[in-house]
Amino acid sequence: MSTKRILVITAFGILFIAAVIGVMLLSPFLGRENAPTKLPETPAPPETPGETNQDVLNRVEATRETIQVIVSTLSRPKTYSRNVIIETFWGGGQAAYEISVSVQNGITSLLTKPPFGPEKRIIITSDTLYIWYKGDRFPYIGDISSMGDDIRTSDEWQMIVTYEDLLELDQDDIIEAGRTEYRGENCVYAVIRSPTLGYIATYYVSIDLGLITDVEEHDETGTLVYTMTTGECIVGEADPAAFILPDGTDLMEN
Repeated sequence: MSTKRILVITAFGILFIAAVIGVMLLSPFLGRENAPTKLPETPAPPETPGETNQDVLNRVEATRETIQVIVSTLSRPKTYSRNVIIETFWGGGQAAYEISVSVQNGITSLLTKPPFGPEKRIIITSDTLYIWYKGDRFPYIGDISSMGDDIRTSDEWQMIVTYEDLLELDQDDIIEAGRTEYRGENCVYAVIRSPTLGYIATYYVSIDLGLITDVEEHDETGTLVYTMTTGECIVGEADPAAFILPDGTDLMEN
């Protein structure tokens, strides 16, 4: 993901909250000019009959030098649903967003419940964007790139960073990495330092799901400024109603 795309995420967040919170949201990646990162070689494929790629990954130690290649081998489920909670903190204030995510057949549907204002539904297909608020009879329909100069991914519409962001980091920005069980998930984690603001962020990536499950970010004083937490990820299931437009059009049938 390019620096330009990451800046788009920040711009989207600013529409909801003060500019300073938008900076906090994705501060580790703002203002970067990333040189190509040379990753270690991809772990060798299974050699023993019955051995899985998961077994191969389990043999690779997660370190600052290997975390990016481990993450690059992960893949997401094609169909899943989960809830994402994003919280930002500033000067005694707090804002929380709840996002219900449904993914199926390459289509992502997001139901965003902000701390203020009506619920909003966003559906992202390979080439089309649908947006409407609760109570609307007709959605906004546009080209996937119609909301800006660059194409936003479904993760950017969720105001979250992804493991693709981790792959673009300079290795010097990775403070620590390893494996851990975090909130019941078999994860790898990376602790990174923002080269611009000096903020420290910890990212947990589920090895089984290939999804970032949790993020915590602290400013230079150690004060918590941003968290992303996720609920149970239900693989193989997505809410059929999440893909129906206000006029009754079912995107799963098109």
